[in-house]
Amino acid sequence: MNPAYGKRRFSARMRKRFPAKKIISLGLFVFLAFILSPTLAWAAEGICKPGIVQRDGRFIPVSTRGGWESARQTRAVRLKFLGHSSFLIEAPGGGRAVMDPYVIPVLDPPPDAVTVSNFHETHSMTGPYVGKSEIFFGVTKEGKPNAIDEKFGSLRIASFPQVDGDENHPFVLNTIHVFQAGGICVAHFGNARFGPSPGQIRALGKIHVLLLPIDGSFTVPHDVAAKIVKRIGPNIVIPMHYFGPELTGEFEKALKAEGITRVLRPQETELVLTRKRLPPPTTYVVLPDVSVP
Repeated sequence: MNPAYGKRRFSARMRKRFPAKKIISLGLFVFLAFILSPTLAWAAEGICKPGIVQRDGRFIPVSTRGGWESARQTRAVRLKFLGHSSFLIEAPGGGRAVMDPYVIPVLDPPPDAVTVSNFHETHSMTGPYVGKSEIFFGVTKEGKPNAIDEKFGSLRIASFPQVDGDENHPFVLNTIHVFQAGGICVAHFGNARFGPSPGQIRALGKIHVLLLPIDGSFTVPHDVAAKIVKRIGPNIVIPMHYFGPELTGEFEKALKAEGITRVLRPQETELVLTRKRLPPPTTYVVLPDVSVP
């Protein structure tokens, strides 16, 4: 047999089994898989991905600079309740931030960053940290969003403005801040007056710890807040923005109505968090009330 003839028959069979369109499609798939593999792996790990989200659910990423830290990190993140809506978060690889500073002893050394969700006095006592810490307001004095995507050591901070009005007259009522370190995502809901839409919840991504205001009057009502917890599905939800144990008990009842029954009441105001030791979704963790009346 003519060797050339045999090669032509083999080539014809291969073309029949693998037509040009299939080969091109396969090549395109391999190329896209190579390009997108970091993104796909990042999504599979369930890392938070906050951005600027309009009230109708439209999502605008805060930034395209780099990716969020790997979810496989197992080092401890420290989260301490400072009173009212204020918390201190400390990342394992360095980086400290205070959320919504309130009447508390001035931290020494001062944190790397201070975030402010709104201009109410009980959320924005930044005076002790002016000139010492980076201070990030989620909204300008004119009511427009400040897009925040900053990193301090291994702590990353991003903003998620809650916008009222329409696209021609937007007004930021509150800013959710998301903190990520050690593979853990913490969402601070500030002074939220309405819940995120389903689109906004998808945009938030995986949230492991949800810090939620529960006064039930100036912020979202208890039944709405409990539904927010159910939709987001955090491993831990911590109440804030309240005075007295009565409100934590009322919110516990609202959570139970949504099927969330696990409750912990630690003796300490600080939690040490790692990915491996997070409870299954969702545990209601009531930290000791250190708020100042």
